[in-house]
Amino acid sequence: MTAARTRNPVDVRVYLVGGDTGGRDLAQVAAAAVAGGATIVQARDKSVDHAALTAQTAGLQARLGDRVPVIVNDDPAVAATTRAGLHVGPDDLHPAAARELLGPDAIIGWSIHDPAQLADTAAVAACDYLAASPVWPTPSKTDTTAPLGPAGVGALRAGMPADLPLVAIGGIDQTNAAAVIAAGADGVAVISAICAAEDPRAAAARLRAVVDRALAVRIDTGAAAPLTMEESR
Repeated sequence: MTAARTRNPVDVRVYLVGGDTGGRDLAQVAAAAVAGGATIVQARDKSVDHAALTAQTAGLQARLGDRVPVIVNDDPAVAATTRAGLHVGPDDLHPAAARELLGPDAIIGWSIHDPAQLADTAAVAACDYLAASPVWPTPSKTDTTAPLGPAGVGALRAGMPADLPLVAIGGIDQTNAAAVIAAGADGVAVISAICAAEDPRAAAARLRAVVDRALAVRIDTGAAAPLTMEESR
């Protein structure tokens, strides 16, 4: 009998997904966000070709070094070339196939739009984290399924392996991040909340403080506490 794969550890508390940075270099914005507390960064740009996404991913890796993992969205060839992690959706390369292609050390994540996806045990077993997507409507991703809401996040968490991290994405910022953590997410993925911020480092730091506090409250009491005035600024 084949032994179960040991999952790669991944910290999804503040997951930065690349987006519109207002003309600023994404690697520069990402470096500032990591300095503020972002724990993982994804290269995602549906408007560019394979070569440009490869360059963007390599640029992030060069700027961030080994401080945080760099993930590429939905391009296994870029992930293989750069040795980045890979994030796929339900209509993309199957996670098990991605695992076979990239090997045991690559971080692989899978977007969950419907709890029924959890029945695909081979896909779940191949992943190092899952993403509840979308939690709320978001202008950054308009081709998504119906929003899950915090209740949907809770349903996913209840149906997942306990040791598999769950990150929530879609319409999340520092004002509502605590709600999805309380529902069962282990972190939040954001685009505009950091990429569009005037000060990405400060935005990441505020979001990280909210997430860390909500995780601590969930461990202690099983419920999220209201934001303080300082956290809500």
